[in-house]
Amino acid sequence: MSEDIVQSDEIDPKPIELFIRKIRAALKPVVSSFRRISNQIGGLSLGFFRSPGLIFLTIVLPIILTLLFGALFGSTIDTNYQLDVFDKDQSEASIQFTNYLENNTGLTIEVLDETRINPIEWLKENTKTILLVIPMNWGVYLNNSVSTDLTVYYDHSSSSAKTILKIIEEAVIDLNFEILAIDNTLGIEIEDLYVNNLKFIDSLVPGIIMISVSTIALITSLSYDINEKQSGILRKFVTTPVFKFEWVLAKQFWQIILAFLASTLTVLIALIFDFQITKLHPVMLVIILYGSLTFSGIAMILVRLISNPEGVMFASVLFTIPQILLSGALMPIDTFPLFLQYVARVFPIYYLTEGMRALMLGPSQGVFWINFSISTVMAIGFFVMGIVITKWKQE
Repeated sequence: MSEDIVQSDEIDPKPIELFIRKIRAALKPVVSSFRRISNQIGGLSLGFFRSPGLIFLTIVLPIILTLLFGALFGSTIDTNYQLDVFDKDQSEASIQFTNYLENNTGLTIEVLDETRINPIEWLKENTKTILLVIPMNWGVYLNNSVSTDLTVYYDHSSSSAKTILKIIEEAVIDLNFEILAIDNTLGIEIEDLYVNNLKFIDSLVPGIIMISVSTIALITSLSYDINEKQSGILRKFVTTPVFKFEWVLAKQFWQIILAFLASTLTVLIALIFDFQITKLHPVMLVIILYGSLTFSGIAMILVRLISNPEGVMFASVLFTIPQILLSGALMPIDTFPLFLQYVARVFPIYYLTEGMRALMLGPSQGVFWINFSISTVMAIGFFVMGIVITKWKQE
């Protein structure tokens, strides 16, 4: 009787073995698919290291762009603007005004020691773009409530001079309210997204990252697709165990690896120019992913719409160069003519770059969510469209 009880308490190994076999059978296609994807990624990596052009796009291009624009603008264009003041009056009122500008506007005020200058000649000789002149008897007129004007000499072609001029105008308006003792019940707060919160190098890094990501994704995808199309590899895929989604995922995973590599190099080189690495945000990885998906999708579309390989490369160059120059990725878009500001919004890189810049100021920024939403739609739309129109049997 006791032997029967012991035997009944023992667990039958057969159900466990059957369960393990079912799990293995279910995972076998997944493991096989992963193996095929990894094999294709390995093949893409070998092709990459054998191609000097692709290595240049991925490694050398972001380094050159960061060094070039960082050296040109990273140190000279800064958020801490300097204003030179020629104070002819030398009164208590004029001194208080210059102190007000320095303490309430964020401007660095440099009062000239000269007693007599020609403002226009002084600007040319000292390669300056703006000069504020306080006329004689300005304090006397001001204390007697007599209208008196300040004179500003500035270079109309300089965006920084225009920004400083706006700051001066705002300060004068504020002082007028104080002098006239007006009860100001309606206030307005003016903030410049990039001037007040980011140094130029900080706003430059997202542009270089997205230029690198877009160029890498577009050119390398076109290179892979054209070679596969010309060699007939795509038609041969139909006779292999490789599925279409595995082919797409393998190439996209490799593109993402290259995009993150180029982005990392850009950030590291930007540290030379005092880039604030604390401005980086984890969501930027998603934006970089969107950039890779967007331009990989555009590449797939171009290859299928244009049959001539030379025509495909010409179309990519025709798209890439205007995008780099006109999208606002490298230079502030507010310095463009109004027409070109609308043109900039045609390019996908505009929304990706603006979203990343806004993210540096905090994800709560409304402008971030607008650009992030548009980037999401573009990434999914272009990538899915590229997959749909790719037909292996027709290649």
